[in-house]
Amino acid sequence: MSQPPPGSKPNGANQLLTLLAQSGDKWIQFGVLVLVGVSGLGNWAATWNSSDRNKQEIEMSRRVAWESNERIRQEVIKQVADIHEWMKEATDEFHKGNKDSATNRQTLDEFKTELTGFEKRQMAVLSNQTNIMNSQTDILKELHSFVEKRREELKRE
Repeated sequence: MSQPPPGSKPNGANQLLTLLAQSGDKWIQFGVLVLVGVSGLGNWAATWNSSDRNKQEIEMSRRVAWESNERIRQEVIKQVADIHEWMKEATDEFHKGNKDSATNRQTLDEFKTELTGFEKRQMAVLSNQTNIMNSQTDILKELHSFVEKRREELKRE
């Protein structure tokens, strides 16, 4: 026999398959064809299963990130609504002629300043959360691209 082709397996599997494929017996050639087909079908099924699991993991990660973002958003909305309600009540009390109107006005001005700072901080938190989600999406896209490239490599093998 000649030298094994470059990239062949050291256990001689390629040589054996070549010998069997070149056999004059049609049943042996048919058997080799069936084994190659079964092997290809197994590879296809494994790749498909892996792809489905990856898609499910990506969807789960997206859903978790979205739910987390929604919880934060709902909490911010609730807190801002509570603050606005408190400010409305304080303003109503102020307009009713409260004796401490000067103190109330000062408190409202301080609270307005604090509210502005709070809203800026909450917007920064939401912006950071959006950046995190965008980064996670980019990572998931990279992972998906890698899986697709690996699938193509497996098909070529």
